[in-house]
Amino acid sequence: MKTKVISFLALSTLLAGCGTPATTPQPKSVLGTSYQSIEKEAEKSTVRMYMWGGDDGINAYIDEYVAPRLKKEHNITLERVPIETADIIQKLRAEKQANKEKGVIDVVWINGDNFLNAKKDDLLYGEITKVLPNMKYVDAAAQSSDSGTKTEDLEAAWGKVQYTLHYDAADVKSPPTDLKALKSWVKENPGRFTYPEVTDFTGNAFVRHVMYGVESNETLKDPKADFKKTWAYLNEIKPYLWKQGKTYPKTLAQLDQLYAKGDVDFTMGFNERRAEQEVTSGTFPKQTRPIVLKDGSIASTHFLSVPFNAPNPKGALVTINTLLSPEAQLKKYDATYWGDGTSLDLSTLNTSEQKQFADVPAAPSTPKPSVFEGKVRTELDPSIFEMIRKEWPSRVAR
Repeated sequence: MKTKVISFLALSTLLAGCGTPATTPQPKSVLGTSYQSIEKEAEKSTVRMYMWGGDDGINAYIDEYVAPRLKKEHNITLERVPIETADIIQKLRAEKQANKEKGVIDVVWINGDNFLNAKKDDLLYGEITKVLPNMKYVDAAAQSSDSGTKTEDLEAAWGKVQYTLHYDAADVKSPPTDLKALKSWVKENPGRFTYPEVTDFTGNAFVRHVMYGVESNETLKDPKADFKKTWAYLNEIKPYLWKQGKTYPKTLAQLDQLYAKGDVDFTMGFNERRAEQEVTSGTFPKQTRPIVLKDGSIASTHFLSVPFNAPNPKGALVTINTLLSPEAQLKKYDATYWGDGTSLDLSTLNTSEQKQFADVPAAPSTPKPSVFEGKVRTELDPSIFEMIRKEWPSRVAR
């Protein structure tokens, strides 16, 4: 896999002022009009979608399916810009402080503490979901909260996924079923397991899974707790990790590369179907299989939103509405490109559409839905994400 992260500053300089409207329409003038009007005025415009770019399947879904569809149906040119979401928030915060009314970002892929920070600092455009017709299909429960933070119509649920470990069954004959067994396996097979650094979304989530497995319910409810058992677990396995825990993959893409090359026997991530496309393409081993630990799997909903100074908010709204359509969600659910869990409430679809979702085949690398019964965990308080980023370097990686 190739991570196509590019220089954000250089890109921003390049894109600034390229074909965007002379002035940015204000939220009241856009969100107060009909969607039909927004749709008409968005024609022939360019939409820049800033998103994590570390997965070839996701990138291909945007470039090969979404962009051509927007061009065909709305004459909108979609430009995908790969970047870490935290960098987007930092940029928007700086632009807000500088009173920069016109930025370069139209659509942002966001969730978790990045949304919490964006909401807290008033970095988003407004109540966008109130004008999107396809919100009628979106699961109300998934839409209501983003990792414990109320969405309040500031973002639209794009997908729902479960955290899953994947392993190479050709090498791992007795896969662990819980964190205790995972610790034993790591010690018995030195150098064959690791996880991304906690600045990476997936690496941070692995630590939160350890919290779920070793901490008490009372501790998990207190973001200011010490989480001693979590740090102890991570330090106990550290000497037996890849490269003796002296270094870690910086991103999930790097962990996937290690797994693809056979340097480690496990990879991990949100989205229970994520390995399907990688196995089909020959990137991951054929014997890739899933593990959902008994300690639980955190459920995650990810969202789309529009920054406060988006240069083309009308085009952004049409793009998001298109991405919420049953057709686009079905294509995303199919592992041909991405294999991402749908954010839609399938009961709102007609019989034919429901059958299309039901008929999407699942590969051996995808766990059956029944596996998650009793194991689905809600996200921890968003402030814990940042606490892990601050504490892990000195508590574990030192």
